[in-house]
Amino acid sequence: METWLSHPAVQAVGLPFIVALIVALPLARTRWLAIAQVAGFAVCATLVAGWSLEALTSTRKLAIIGIATLALCALVEVGSSNWRAAAATSAVALGFAAAWMLWRLLAQKEIGPALLAALLAAGYVVLQAGLSLHAGADPVRSTAAGAVLALATGAVAILGASAVLGSMAIAVGVSAVATLVLPWLRNEAPPRGRSIALPVSAVAALGDVAAVLVAELPGYCLVPLALVFPVSHLAPALRPVRTRAAVAFALALIPAAAAIALAWFRPA
Repeated sequence: METWLSHPAVQAVGLPFIVALIVALPLARTRWLAIAQVAGFAVCATLVAGWSLEALTSTRKLAIIGIATLALCALVEVGSSNWRAAAATSAVALGFAAAWMLWRLLAQKEIGPALLAALLAAGYVVLQAGLSLHAGADPVRSTAAGAVLALATGAVAILGASAVLGSMAIAVGVSAVATLVLPWLRNEAPPRGRSIALPVSAVAALGDVAAVLVAELPGYCLVPLALVFPVSHLAPALRPVRTRAAVAFALALIPAAAAIALAWFRPA
């Protein structure tokens, strides 16, 4: 059993998908499918990073922030009548969370480069979170885009020599795919919930900036990933759920593939 649980494919794909799918079953007709994404992510984080608070590494901080995104989801959904203010608050909170996650690494730099790195990292996380919340008007397209973003993050993180970050990003991406299974089978969109892709986009964005500072990933590899949500939004909104999800997923793969190619062909 221990050998099985230690297999990377089980940790990053198998268990997160199964757990997310089980949690998504009773939530399929609600606004709270984001809980299923976090559940699948939490399983992977437990197996690959653990929850020890004695050594709060950047990956463990990422895991904590990933779980905490549920509070931001609640803020967005409860404040749906004024979702823009709630979305802005959530995005900014994640920006500060990015700086906290990277604090130890930033502290090793000179003040100028550290401030620049912190601003760029926080800005990227705020951007991705904001894009996911804006795309949340259509839960199908936003979830498909979030899944692609996380899977691409997993690929570029692994190429940047961080298997743990890669596993965590892939896990939340696979969990997002699991939340689309029932809508796909029923060909029926889940109820509108602006926050449905917030956990997956937050974890992916945090994984991206961590891969740049922790691993060996060049920062320019993240530029195409900023286009994942906008490009997926080009999928026809009035099409059936299956068509909409497939087109959004395919469109999002274009900038994702560009990011992976940049990571693959980066100078040695």
